[in-house]
Amino acid sequence: MEKIPTTVDDRLLDYLDGKLEGATLQQLKKELENSSSLQARLETLRAVHRVLAHAKLESPSPAFVNRVMQNLHAVSFPSALSPRNGLLLLVGVMVAAGILVVMISAGIFDQVQGVVSLDQVSPVKKYFQQSLPAISINGKLVINIIVGLNLVLAFLVLDKTVLKPFFQRRAGAHV
Repeated sequence: MEKIPTTVDDRLLDYLDGKLEGATLQQLKKELENSSSLQARLETLRAVHRVLAHAKLESPSPAFVNRVMQNLHAVSFPSALSPRNGLLLLVGVMVAAGILVVMISAGIFDQVQGVVSLDQVSPVKKYFQQSLPAISINGKLVINIIVGLNLVLAFLVLDKTVLKPFFQRRAGAHV
């Protein structure tokens, strides 16, 4: 399908709106008779014209702009993490960390050790001709790292959801 120039599109829209007269109207009708792509474009524009003619356009109330402008300086919405939700999340993180610490102290992960041989992985075998070293995994060390990351997460949650809002309210009360 050939590309129709914007000027021709404008003339087709003027034709649909009934704005064309005389020689311009006759010339467009002649072009329409000779071009199937122009006829197809006219039918497309006619369908759009029909939909837009029957569509109800919504407009805001006259006081809408004034209400929006007045509310710009209003109190913003609270953050997604409220102090109550933050405390619940913090308690959950601390319980998980506590359970892991009890399991570590009981020695559950002392015997969890393994060796991962990279030579057994298919993509590695395909691209590396020489032998790759095996990686030893200590279960107790992995669990200790998880506990450490869990505690860091707990401190971040505590800071963002409890301490920061508390100190912001306290600073605002003294101003």
